Amino acid sequence: MNAAIFPIPNHAEISKVINFLNLNHAQAASEGKPLIVTITNKQEERSSAQNRLYWKWMTQFADHVGSTKEEQHLFFKRKFLISIFKRDDAEYSEMCGAITALKQNECAEYKAIAEHVIKLTSTKKCTVKQMNEYLNQIEAFCLMHGAKLLIPNELMWCYQNGL
Repeated sequence: MNAAIFPIPNHAEISKVINFLNLNHAQAASEGKPLIVTITNKQEERSSAQNRLYWKWMTQFADHVGSTKEEQHLFFKRKFLISIFKRDDAEYSEMCGAITALKQNECAEYKAIAEHVIKLTSTKKCTVKQMNEYLNQIEAFCLMHGAKLLIPNELMWCYQNGL
C-alpha cells in the first residue's frame, strides 16, 4: 500500500479518507502493519519569492555595511531566525538549550557546535508566516541601521505587513 495524504478543505473530502481507510485497514492489520493516521494543519513552506526577496535584501544590506551576503545571512539567522525556531519548534528549542548548557559548562567544543547549528539552520524550514516575521525583523533592523531595503515590484506581493 502506498502512503496517502488527503487535504480536507471541505466536508465533502472526508469521504475520501473514510474510503481509503475502509479499503486498506483490514489488509494492513492482517499483515501486522496497522495503519497510522496523523492529522495536522497545513503549514505552507516559505515561498521561493520570499527567498528571492531575502537574498536581494542580504545583498543590499551587505553592500550597505561592506560585507558579503553570506556573512549577513549568518548574522541574521543568529540574530532573529534561531529565536523564531526556538519559539515554534520544541525539539529545536531543546537542542538550543543543550548548546547553552555546553557554553555554561565551558565546553571546548561549544563554539564549533553552535556555529555548525547556525550554518545548518535554514529558511527552507520556515513557514510562510515565519519567513514573513523574519523578513519584518530584518527590515526593521536594517532601517534602524540606515538602510532602507528595496522591494522589487515583482516581489511586492510576497511580502506582507512590511514597514
